[in-house]
Amino acid sequence: MQHVQKFEAFAEQRPSVTPLRVTALRSSVGERVRAWARRTLTEETVTEVALGVFTLSLLAWLFVGLQHALENYTIIPWP
Repeated sequence: MQHVQKFEAFAEQRPSVTPLRVTALRSSVGERVRAWARRTLTEETVTEVALGVFTLSLLAWLFVGLQHALENYTIIPWP
C-alpha cells in the first residue's frame, strides 16, 4: 500500500495543454537528403560544386551580354 496514491493527489494534477509528440515511421525527404549529404559530401566536393556553379553562371551571364550586344548594336565593317 506504500505505492498507492490517494485520489486527491490525482484531482490536483492538471492535464498537459501541449499535444503529445507524433513520431513518423519514415523520415521525411529532407531528413534523408541531409543524412545522405553528411555521409557522402566532403568539404572539397562542396567547394568544387560551388566553383563549378559560379563558373557556369558567369559564362551564362557573359554569353547573354554578348547576345544582347550583337542584337542591339550595329557592327561597322572595316573600310
